[in-house]
Amino acid sequence: MSILSAQSKPLPPGPMQAKVKAACTQCHNASRITEQHLTKQEWSAQLDKMAALGAEIQDADRPAILTYLTKNFGPEKGSKTAAKKSTEETK
Repeated sequence: MSILSAQSKPLPPGPMQAKVKAACTQCHNASRITEQHLTKQEWSAQLDKMAALGAEIQDADRPAILTYLTKNFGPEKGSKTAAKKSTEETK
């Protein structure tokens, strides 16, 4: 096992995998993505933030990247965030 694979889970396959990898892993490894479980709105804010910091995200690709991130790393994929969201909804 290489050092990189020990530190980071690979991004799941999908039509936007290569573009997410190209845009996001220039500055950090994929675990920065794979360990988060954000809502679509939260991923959108992250894309805005990363673009402001220099990530190259084409406007035409943004909706598909957002869908890829939400599908693979949305709240339902992470029990802590899903549990927090459920708790907040019952308040």
